[in-house]
Amino acid sequence: MAASPLSNDPSAPPGGLRKLLLAQTASQFGFRLMTLTLPILAVTELHASPFQVSLVAAGQTAAFLLLGLPAGALVDRVRKRPVMVFCDLGRCLVLAGLPVAWAAGVLSVGYLCGAALAVGVLTVFFDIADQSYLPHVVGREQLVPANAKLASIEQVSGVAGPGVGGLVIQLATAPLAVIGTAFGYLWSAVWLLRIHDREPRPARRPGARLHRDIAAGMRYVVQDRLLRPIVLCSTTMTLCWSIAYAMLLVLLAKNLAVPAGTIGLLLTAGGAGGVLASAAAGPLIRRLGDGTVVRLSVLVAAPFTLLAALTGPGWRLCLVAVANFAFAAGVVLYNVAQVSFRQRSVPPELLSRVNATVRFFAWGARPIGSLCGGTAAELIGVRGAVWIGAAGTSLACLWLYLSPLRTLRDLPLRLPTAEPEPQSSAA
Repeated sequence: MAASPLSNDPSAPPGGLRKLLLAQTASQFGFRLMTLTLPILAVTELHASPFQVSLVAAGQTAAFLLLGLPAGALVDRVRKRPVMVFCDLGRCLVLAGLPVAWAAGVLSVGYLCGAALAVGVLTVFFDIADQSYLPHVVGREQLVPANAKLASIEQVSGVAGPGVGGLVIQLATAPLAVIGTAFGYLWSAVWLLRIHDREPRPARRPGARLHRDIAAGMRYVVQDRLLRPIVLCSTTMTLCWSIAYAMLLVLLAKNLAVPAGTIGLLLTAGGAGGVLASAAAGPLIRRLGDGTVVRLSVLVAAPFTLLAALTGPGWRLCLVAVANFAFAAGVVLYNVAQVSFRQRSVPPELLSRVNATVRFFAWGARPIGSLCGGTAAELIGVRGAVWIGAAGTSLACLWLYLSPLRTLRDLPLRLPTAEPEPQSSAA
Protein backbone atom coordinates (compact mmCIF):
# COMPACT_ATOMS: atom_id res chain seq x y z
CA MET A 1 0.00 0.00 0.00
CA ALA A 2 1.36 3.43 -0.90
CA ALA A 3 2.49 5.65 1.91
CA SER A 4 0.15 8.46 2.81
CA PRO A 5 1.36 11.98 2.14
CA LEU A 6 1.77 14.28 5.12
CA SER A 7 -0.97 16.55 3.85
CA ASN A 8 -4.35 15.90 2.29
CA ASP A 9 -4.53 19.15 0.32
CA PRO A 10 -4.19 18.25 -3.38
CA SER A 11 -3.92 21.87 -4.54
CA ALA A 12 -0.57 22.57 -2.87
CA PRO A 13 2.54 20.69 -1.89
CA PRO A 14 2.16 18.89 1.45
CA GLY A 15 3.61 20.71 4.44
CA GLY A 16 6.32 18.08 4.68
CA LEU A 17 7.19 18.56 1.02
CA ARG A 18 7.44 22.34 1.42
CA LYS A 19 9.93 21.93 4.25
CA LEU A 20 11.78 19.26 2.28
CA LEU A 21 12.01 21.67 -0.68
CA LEU A 22 13.44 24.38 1.57
CA ALA A 23 15.96 21.91 2.99
CA GLN A 24 16.94 20.83 -0.50
CA THR A 25 17.35 24.45 -1.58
CA ALA A 26 19.97 25.04 1.12
CA SER A 27 21.64 21.67 0.66
CA GLN A 28 21.86 21.94 -3.12
CA PHE A 29 23.15 25.50 -2.96
CA GLY A 30 25.89 24.32 -0.61
CA PHE A 31 26.68 21.35 -2.85
CA ARG A 32 27.01 23.55 -5.93
CA LEU A 33 29.35 25.85 -4.08
CA MET A 34 31.44 22.87 -2.94
CA THR A 35 31.87 21.31 -6.39
CA LEU A 36 33.20 24.62 -7.67
CA THR A 37 35.23 25.83 -4.70
CA LEU A 38 37.17 22.68 -3.78
CA PRO A 39 38.83 22.17 -7.21
CA ILE A 40 39.52 25.90 -7.58
CA LEU A 41 40.85 25.98 -4.02
CA ALA A 42 43.25 23.18 -4.95
CA VAL A 43 44.40 25.01 -8.10
CA THR A 44 44.66 28.59 -6.83
CA GLU A 45 45.70 28.24 -3.17
CA LEU A 46 47.56 24.90 -3.16
CA HIS A 47 48.89 24.99 -6.77
CA ALA A 48 47.78 21.40 -7.31
CA SER A 49 48.57 19.48 -10.50
CA PRO A 50 45.75 18.22 -12.76
CA PHE A 51 46.04 14.75 -11.21
CA GLN A 52 45.85 16.19 -7.68
CA VAL A 53 42.74 18.15 -8.69
CA SER A 54 41.24 14.90 -9.94
CA LEU A 55 41.97 13.31 -6.53
CA VAL A 56 40.04 16.09 -4.78
CA ALA A 57 37.13 15.67 -7.20
CA ALA A 58 37.23 11.88 -6.78
CA GLY A 59 37.17 12.17 -3.01
CA GLN A 60 33.75 13.84 -3.11
CA THR A 61 32.12 10.76 -4.65
CA ALA A 62 34.48 7.85 -3.87
CA ALA A 63 32.24 6.83 -0.96
CA PHE A 64 29.46 5.86 -3.39
CA LEU A 65 31.82 3.23 -4.74
CA LEU A 66 33.17 2.16 -1.35
CA LEU A 67 30.05 2.28 0.83
CA GLY A 68 27.08 2.63 -1.51
CA LEU A 69 25.81 -0.95 -1.26
CA PRO A 70 25.99 -1.48 2.52
CA ALA A 71 24.63 2.04 3.09
CA GLY A 72 21.42 1.13 1.28
CA ALA A 73 20.94 -2.01 3.34
CA LEU A 74 21.50 -0.07 6.57
CA VAL A 75 19.20 2.82 5.61
CA ASP A 76 16.39 0.34 4.81
CA ARG A 77 16.41 -0.67 8.49
CA VAL A 78 15.91 2.78 10.04
CA ARG A 79 13.82 5.93 9.71
CA LYS A 80 15.11 8.11 6.91
CA ARG A 81 14.73 11.68 8.22
CA PRO A 82 17.07 11.33 11.26
CA VAL A 83 19.74 9.95 8.91
CA MET A 84 19.40 13.03 6.68
CA VAL A 85 19.65 15.44 9.63
CA PHE A 86 22.75 13.73 11.02
CA CYS A 87 24.46 13.81 7.62
CA ASP A 88 23.70 17.51 7.07
CA LEU A 89 25.17 18.44 10.45
CA GLY A 90 28.23 16.27 9.84
CA ARG A 91 28.90 17.84 6.45
CA CYS A 92 28.58 21.28 7.97
CA LEU A 93 31.21 20.53 10.62
CA VAL A 94 33.69 18.96 8.19
CA LEU A 95 33.56 21.86 5.72
CA ALA A 96 33.66 24.52 8.44
CA GLY A 97 37.09 23.15 9.37
CA LEU A 98 38.63 23.97 5.97
CA PRO A 99 38.81 27.78 6.40
CA VAL A 100 40.22 27.22 9.89
CA ALA A 101 42.95 24.94 8.51
CA TRP A 102 43.71 27.49 5.76
CA ALA A 103 43.99 30.33 8.28
CA ALA A 104 46.29 28.20 10.44
CA GLY A 105 48.52 27.41 7.46
CA VAL A 106 48.01 23.64 7.64
CA LEU A 107 45.72 23.18 4.62
CA SER A 108 47.17 20.74 2.07
CA VAL A 109 45.99 18.66 -0.87
CA GLY A 110 45.88 15.61 1.41
CA TYR A 111 43.78 17.49 3.98
CA LEU A 112 41.45 18.63 1.20
CA CYS A 113 41.08 15.06 -0.11
CA GLY A 114 40.30 13.81 3.38
CA ALA A 115 37.61 16.44 3.89
CA ALA A 116 36.13 15.68 0.47
CA LEU A 117 36.01 11.96 1.33
CA ALA A 118 34.35 12.59 4.70
CA VAL A 119 31.69 14.78 3.08
CA GLY A 120 31.24 12.09 0.43
CA VAL A 121 30.57 9.37 3.04
CA LEU A 122 27.85 11.49 4.64
CA THR A 123 26.42 12.35 1.23
CA VAL A 124 26.04 8.64 0.42
CA PHE A 125 23.75 8.07 3.39
CA PHE A 126 21.90 11.37 2.90
CA ASP A 127 21.09 10.80 -0.77
CA ILE A 128 19.93 7.20 -0.32
CA ALA A 129 17.69 8.21 2.58
CA ASP A 130 16.42 11.25 0.66
CA GLN A 131 15.21 9.31 -2.38
CA SER A 132 13.56 6.69 -0.18
CA TYR A 133 11.91 9.32 2.05
CA LEU A 134 10.11 11.19 -0.76
CA PRO A 135 7.40 8.55 -1.44
CA HIS A 136 6.51 8.70 2.27
CA VAL A 137 6.14 12.49 2.12
CA VAL A 138 3.99 12.84 -1.02
CA GLY A 139 2.59 9.39 -1.81
CA ARG A 140 3.48 7.44 -4.93
CA GLU A 141 0.84 9.10 -7.12
CA GLN A 142 2.54 12.52 -6.83
CA LEU A 143 6.13 11.45 -7.47
CA VAL A 144 6.54 13.03 -10.93
CA PRO A 145 5.49 16.57 -9.88
CA ALA A 146 7.42 16.22 -6.61
CA ASN A 147 10.57 15.11 -8.40
CA ALA A 148 10.11 17.95 -10.89
CA LYS A 149 9.98 20.43 -7.99
CA LEU A 150 13.11 18.92 -6.46
CA ALA A 151 14.85 19.05 -9.84
CA SER A 152 13.84 22.69 -10.17
CA ILE A 153 15.36 23.43 -6.75
CA GLU A 154 18.55 21.66 -7.77
CA GLN A 155 18.83 23.59 -11.00
CA VAL A 156 18.00 26.98 -9.48
CA SER A 157 20.85 26.25 -7.09
CA GLY A 158 22.89 25.39 -10.16
CA VAL A 159 22.18 28.86 -11.52
CA ALA A 160 22.90 30.75 -8.30
CA GLY A 161 25.59 28.53 -6.76
CA PRO A 162 28.38 28.77 -9.36
CA GLY A 163 27.70 32.45 -10.04
CA VAL A 164 27.73 33.43 -6.38
CA GLY A 165 30.57 31.02 -5.65
CA GLY A 166 32.74 32.36 -8.46
CA LEU A 167 32.11 35.92 -7.31
CA VAL A 168 32.91 35.09 -3.67
CA ILE A 169 36.07 33.24 -4.71
CA GLN A 170 37.16 36.20 -6.80
CA LEU A 171 36.48 38.75 -4.03
CA ALA A 172 37.24 36.81 -0.85
CA THR A 173 39.30 33.72 -1.90
CA ALA A 174 38.15 30.11 -2.20
CA PRO A 175 38.62 29.06 1.46
CA LEU A 176 36.12 31.66 2.62
CA ALA A 177 33.63 30.54 -0.04
CA VAL A 178 33.55 27.12 1.66
CA ILE A 179 31.76 28.79 4.58
CA GLY A 180 28.71 29.21 2.34
CA THR A 181 28.69 25.47 1.70
CA ALA A 182 28.81 24.67 5.43
CA PHE A 183 25.98 27.12 6.14
CA GLY A 184 23.84 25.53 3.42
CA TYR A 185 24.05 22.12 5.07
CA LEU A 186 23.23 23.61 8.47
CA TRP A 187 20.16 25.37 7.06
CA SER A 188 19.05 22.11 5.42
CA ALA A 189 19.20 20.31 8.78
CA VAL A 190 17.08 23.01 10.42
CA TRP A 191 14.26 22.60 7.88
CA LEU A 192 14.36 18.81 8.05
CA LEU A 193 13.96 19.02 11.81
CA ARG A 194 10.80 21.08 11.30
CA ILE A 195 9.00 18.35 9.37
CA HIS A 196 6.26 16.82 11.53
CA ASP A 197 7.34 13.27 10.91
CA ARG A 198 4.91 10.35 10.85
CA GLU A 199 7.43 8.02 9.28
CA PRO A 200 6.97 4.54 10.75
CA ARG A 201 9.91 2.52 11.92
CA PRO A 202 10.70 -0.18 9.34
CA ALA A 203 9.60 -3.62 10.50
CA ARG A 204 12.31 -6.01 11.57
CA ARG A 205 12.79 -8.87 9.12
CA PRO A 206 13.63 -12.22 10.70
CA GLY A 207 16.86 -13.66 9.43
CA ALA A 208 18.00 -10.39 7.82
CA ARG A 209 21.74 -10.23 7.13
CA LEU A 210 23.70 -7.38 5.63
CA HIS A 211 25.14 -9.41 2.75
CA ARG A 212 21.69 -10.84 1.92
CA ASP A 213 20.13 -7.38 1.92
CA ILE A 214 22.86 -6.05 -0.39
CA ALA A 215 22.44 -9.04 -2.70
CA ALA A 216 18.65 -8.51 -2.87
CA GLY A 217 19.03 -4.91 -4.04
CA MET A 218 21.74 -5.83 -6.54
CA ARG A 219 19.71 -8.75 -7.87
CA TYR A 220 16.62 -6.59 -8.39
CA VAL A 221 18.52 -4.09 -10.52
CA VAL A 222 20.53 -6.61 -12.53
CA GLN A 223 17.55 -8.83 -13.34
CA ASP A 224 15.09 -6.06 -14.24
CA ARG A 225 15.04 -5.62 -18.03
CA LEU A 226 14.08 -1.93 -17.77
CA LEU A 227 16.14 -0.77 -14.79
CA ARG A 228 19.30 -2.45 -16.06
CA PRO A 229 19.74 -0.38 -19.28
CA ILE A 230 18.81 2.81 -17.43
CA VAL A 231 21.52 2.13 -14.85
CA LEU A 232 24.04 1.33 -17.59
CA CYS A 233 23.19 4.58 -19.38
CA SER A 234 23.44 6.62 -16.17
CA THR A 235 26.75 5.01 -15.27
CA THR A 236 28.24 5.67 -18.70
CA MET A 237 27.16 9.32 -18.68
CA THR A 238 28.48 9.85 -15.17
CA LEU A 239 31.80 8.12 -15.84
CA CYS A 240 32.50 9.98 -19.08
CA TRP A 241 31.28 13.42 -18.01
CA SER A 242 33.37 13.10 -14.83
CA ILE A 243 36.41 12.57 -17.05
CA ALA A 244 35.57 15.79 -18.87
CA TYR A 245 34.21 18.04 -16.11
CA ALA A 246 37.14 18.17 -13.64
CA MET A 247 39.58 18.73 -16.50
CA LEU A 248 37.30 21.37 -18.01
CA LEU A 249 37.72 23.37 -14.79
CA VAL A 250 41.50 22.98 -15.08
CA LEU A 251 41.37 23.99 -18.75
CA LEU A 252 39.45 27.15 -17.91
CA ALA A 253 41.20 28.15 -14.67
CA LYS A 254 44.78 27.19 -15.53
CA ASN A 255 45.31 26.82 -19.27
CA LEU A 256 43.04 29.69 -20.37
CA ALA A 257 43.46 31.79 -17.16
CA VAL A 258 39.72 32.51 -16.99
CA PRO A 259 38.77 34.39 -13.77
CA ALA A 260 36.78 32.40 -11.19
CA GLY A 261 33.82 34.77 -11.52
CA THR A 262 33.63 34.13 -15.25
CA ILE A 263 33.87 30.36 -14.73
CA GLY A 264 30.96 30.58 -12.32
CA LEU A 265 28.86 32.49 -14.83
CA LEU A 266 29.61 29.95 -17.57
CA LEU A 267 28.49 27.11 -15.32
CA THR A 268 25.25 28.86 -14.37
CA ALA A 269 24.05 28.15 -17.90
CA GLY A 270 23.67 24.52 -16.89
CA GLY A 271 21.41 25.53 -14.05
CA ALA A 272 19.34 27.69 -16.37
CA GLY A 273 18.82 24.77 -18.74
CA GLY A 274 17.86 22.56 -15.83
CA VAL A 275 15.33 25.08 -14.51
CA LEU A 276 13.55 25.23 -17.88
CA ALA A 277 13.61 21.45 -18.18
CA SER A 278 12.22 20.91 -14.69
CA ALA A 279 9.28 23.19 -15.52
CA ALA A 280 8.64 21.28 -18.73
CA ALA A 281 9.21 17.78 -17.34
CA GLY A 282 5.66 17.08 -16.14
CA PRO A 283 3.89 18.27 -19.32
CA LEU A 284 6.42 16.50 -21.57
CA ILE A 285 6.08 13.21 -19.69
CA ARG A 286 2.28 13.40 -19.89
CA ARG A 287 2.37 14.24 -23.59
CA LEU A 288 5.16 11.95 -24.82
CA GLY A 289 5.30 9.26 -22.12
CA ASP A 290 8.07 8.70 -19.61
CA GLY A 291 9.71 5.99 -21.74
CA THR A 292 10.02 8.38 -24.69
CA VAL A 293 11.40 11.15 -22.47
CA VAL A 294 14.04 8.84 -20.99
CA ARG A 295 15.32 7.95 -24.48
CA LEU A 296 15.12 11.28 -26.27
CA SER A 297 16.54 13.37 -23.44
CA VAL A 298 19.88 11.53 -23.62
CA LEU A 299 19.93 11.15 -27.40
CA VAL A 300 19.43 14.88 -28.02
CA ALA A 301 21.32 16.48 -25.13
CA ALA A 302 24.45 14.39 -24.57
CA PRO A 303 26.23 15.24 -27.88
CA PHE A 304 26.22 18.93 -26.91
CA THR A 305 29.02 18.14 -24.43
CA LEU A 306 31.40 17.95 -27.40
CA LEU A 307 31.17 21.75 -27.63
CA ALA A 308 32.93 22.08 -24.26
CA ALA A 309 36.10 20.58 -25.74
CA LEU A 310 36.12 23.33 -28.40
CA THR A 311 36.24 26.17 -25.88
CA GLY A 312 38.96 28.79 -26.10
CA PRO A 313 39.64 32.50 -25.66
CA GLY A 314 37.04 35.12 -26.55
CA TRP A 315 33.67 34.09 -27.91
CA ARG A 316 34.59 30.38 -27.75
CA LEU A 317 34.10 30.50 -23.98
CA CYS A 318 30.37 30.63 -24.75
CA LEU A 319 30.59 27.05 -26.02
CA VAL A 320 30.98 25.92 -22.39
CA ALA A 321 27.73 27.69 -21.52
CA VAL A 322 25.88 26.13 -24.48
CA ALA A 323 27.16 22.65 -23.64
CA ASN A 324 26.18 22.98 -19.97
CA PHE A 325 22.75 24.42 -20.82
CA ALA A 326 21.78 21.60 -23.19
CA PHE A 327 23.28 18.74 -21.20
CA ALA A 328 21.78 19.86 -17.89
CA ALA A 329 18.34 20.22 -19.50
CA GLY A 330 18.54 16.69 -20.88
CA VAL A 331 19.76 15.21 -17.60
CA VAL A 332 16.91 16.82 -15.65
CA LEU A 333 14.26 15.42 -18.02
CA TYR A 334 15.95 12.02 -17.91
CA ASN A 335 16.20 11.97 -14.11
CA VAL A 336 12.65 13.14 -13.39
CA ALA A 337 11.29 10.36 -15.62
CA GLN A 338 13.55 7.49 -14.57
CA VAL A 339 13.74 8.29 -10.84
CA SER A 340 9.94 8.60 -10.61
CA PHE A 341 9.63 5.25 -12.38
CA ARG A 342 12.01 3.65 -9.89
CA GLN A 343 10.30 5.15 -6.83
CA ARG A 344 6.83 4.04 -7.85
CA SER A 345 7.69 0.58 -9.18
CA VAL A 346 10.16 -0.80 -6.64
CA PRO A 347 8.66 -2.42 -3.51
CA PRO A 348 9.03 -0.05 -0.53
CA GLU A 349 10.96 -2.57 1.56
CA LEU A 350 13.58 -2.76 -1.22
CA LEU A 351 13.66 0.88 -2.30
CA SER A 352 16.68 2.05 -0.27
CA ARG A 353 18.71 -0.95 -1.39
CA VAL A 354 17.75 -0.47 -5.04
CA ASN A 355 18.53 3.25 -4.79
CA ALA A 356 21.88 2.38 -3.21
CA THR A 357 22.67 -0.10 -5.99
CA VAL A 358 21.84 2.50 -8.64
CA ARG A 359 23.97 5.10 -6.84
CA PHE A 360 26.79 2.56 -6.44
CA PHE A 361 27.05 2.19 -10.20
CA ALA A 362 26.08 5.66 -11.38
CA TRP A 363 27.75 7.78 -8.69
CA GLY A 364 30.53 5.30 -8.02
CA ALA A 365 31.64 5.97 -11.58
CA ARG A 366 32.39 9.60 -10.66
CA PRO A 367 35.66 9.08 -8.77
CA ILE A 368 36.81 6.58 -11.39
CA GLY A 369 36.02 9.12 -14.11
CA SER A 370 37.77 11.94 -12.25
CA LEU A 371 40.91 9.84 -11.80
CA CYS A 372 40.81 8.72 -15.44
CA GLY A 373 40.47 12.36 -16.46
CA GLY A 374 43.52 13.35 -14.42
CA THR A 375 45.53 10.44 -15.83
CA ALA A 376 44.47 11.24 -19.40
CA ALA A 377 45.39 14.90 -18.90
CA GLU A 378 48.90 13.93 -17.80
CA LEU A 379 49.31 11.73 -20.90
CA ILE A 380 47.57 13.61 -23.72
CA GLY A 381 46.85 17.03 -22.26
CA VAL A 382 43.92 18.62 -20.50
CA ARG A 383 41.93 19.36 -23.68
CA GLY A 384 42.40 15.79 -24.89
CA ALA A 385 40.89 14.49 -21.64
CA VAL A 386 37.86 16.74 -22.15
CA TRP A 387 37.44 15.37 -25.70
CA ILE A 388 37.54 11.75 -24.49
CA GLY A 389 34.96 12.38 -21.77
CA ALA A 390 32.59 14.28 -24.04
CA ALA A 391 32.76 11.60 -26.75
CA GLY A 392 31.87 8.86 -24.27
CA THR A 393 29.01 10.92 -22.86
CA SER A 394 27.56 11.32 -26.34
CA LEU A 395 27.37 7.55 -26.83
CA ALA A 396 25.63 6.71 -23.54
CA CYS A 397 22.18 6.55 -25.18
CA LEU A 398 23.13 3.32 -26.98
CA TRP A 399 22.27 1.34 -23.83
CA LEU A 400 18.67 2.57 -24.06
CA TYR A 401 18.24 1.92 -27.78
CA LEU A 402 19.67 -1.61 -27.51
CA SER A 403 17.11 -2.59 -24.84
CA PRO A 404 13.32 -3.10 -24.59
CA LEU A 405 13.06 0.62 -23.71
CA ARG A 406 13.45 1.55 -27.39
CA THR A 407 9.80 0.69 -28.11
CA LEU A 408 8.10 1.82 -24.89
CA ARG A 409 6.14 5.05 -24.76
CA ASP A 410 5.13 4.59 -21.11
CA LEU A 411 7.10 2.75 -18.46
CA PRO A 412 4.91 0.19 -16.66
CA LEU A 413 3.56 0.62 -13.15
CA ARG A 414 4.29 -2.40 -11.03
CA LEU A 415 2.41 -2.72 -7.76
CA PRO A 416 4.68 -3.07 -4.71
CA THR A 417 5.03 -6.63 -3.51
CA ALA A 418 6.47 -7.96 -0.29
CA GLU A 419 10.02 -9.24 -0.41
CA PRO A 420 10.18 -12.98 0.26
CA GLU A 421 11.49 -13.76 3.70
CA PRO A 422 14.83 -15.57 3.71
CA GLN A 423 14.51 -19.25 4.44
CA SER A 424 15.79 -20.53 7.74
CA SER A 425 18.70 -22.93 7.91
CA ALA A 426 16.35 -25.69 9.07
CA ALA A 427 14.20 -25.24 6.00
